[in-house]
Amino acid sequence: MSKAKVSIGFLHPGSYSSCFADSLTELQFYDAGMYQRSMHPHGRMGKRCGTGGIVDGRNKLAQVFLDESESEWLFMVDSDMSFEPDTVERLISAAHAIDRPVVGALAFAHKTDGRSPDGCGIRYLAAPTVYRWFEDDNKVGFAPWFEYPRGQLVQVGATGAACMIVHRLALEAIREKYGDVWFDTIRHPKGSHFSEDLSFCIRVAGCGLPLFVHTGIKTGHDKGGAFLDEDYYDRQQAAKAAELERV
Repeated sequence: MSKAKVSIGFLHPGSYSSCFADSLTELQFYDAGMYQRSMHPHGRMGKRCGTGGIVDGRNKLAQVFLDESESEWLFMVDSDMSFEPDTVERLISAAHAIDRPVVGALAFAHKTDGRSPDGCGIRYLAAPTVYRWFEDDNKVGFAPWFEYPRGQLVQVGATGAACMIVHRLALEAIREKYGDVWFDTIRHPKGSHFSEDLSFCIRVAGCGLPLFVHTGIKTGHDKGGAFLDEDYYDRQQAAKAAELERV
């Protein structure tokens, strides 16, 4: 039985995190020995760009995927992520062309957490890229689901583009409704300005398509001085809970 083709799309500034390079190599070796999903001319699509070119870079990956490849799935991953060799297989197993066309892996972002007590520095925390929509009279946005269900496929309002699988039909639906602006940033009338990946999720939802994260498919995020994964997150949350108990 033939297996659906996959294109691996990623942006980079001219160099990779070592954990990403190792993960990508292991993933492609795994694929070569199993289903050869990415063993074709558009199986690996790396695009060099700076921070200011992320929107255009992601849009270009989507455009080339649709117009030049025969792949059914686009695996988007950031070049500072680590992941298991079978990540693509597990994401595809959790996904479905119609019912679950966008599925993200469990990832963690580096978010600001206020200033240090002396006011001279900024503190950071790891936040899961498992988001739920919120709205009140004054603002709208996505809030991290800090108590996300563990080891499950869960429907979400949005997720990041650090490690996710997207079906061709979802990208075609966005093109038909909005044009080739898959990742153009969106500003809400209430003032919220959404990042390129959250803007993509808004357009997915605008096409009537659901989004999911499988919290059992885990990744790591190399932030230089910190490596964000579920173990790091659990230790952080335990420390915060202990601090609250002492107050």
